[in-house]
Amino acid sequence: MVDDEQQILELLELTLGLRGYAVWTALDGPQALEVCRQRPIDVIVMDVMMSPWDGFETVRRLHDQYRRPAQPAEAGAAAPMPPVVFLSGLNPPEALPELAGQLVQTYLVKPFRPTELILAIERVWAAQHGHPEN
Repeated sequence: MVDDEQQILELLELTLGLRGYAVWTALDGPQALEVCRQRPIDVIVMDVMMSPWDGFETVRRLHDQYRRPAQPAEAGAAAPMPPVVFLSGLNPPEALPELAGQLVQTYLVKPFRPTELILAIERVWAAQHGHPEN
């Protein structure tokens, strides 16, 4: 989970943790790259408006990191790029210029219900693993 607002990270970490998910958090793009280098990730939940990199730039850099051959210290980078769920107050047409359909699998507009996020995570994970939607 990547968001530059600590309170949002804590709330969503608690919500997902209560549902049995293991959640790793990052406050910005550079931290997200480090987290993904250190451990296997199933789904990335990413805020759009952050600094120093916005969500789009962070996803581009993550994509490059996952494409590179893994070094022994980068075991997490050996896996395929996890599906991405974007979170933002922006409407998708304006916010997803060249990434729509390529690296971002779904998009939730803030504010959203926690159940909407859980359903989005389950849907993109199932699609990534070849399971039909329920």
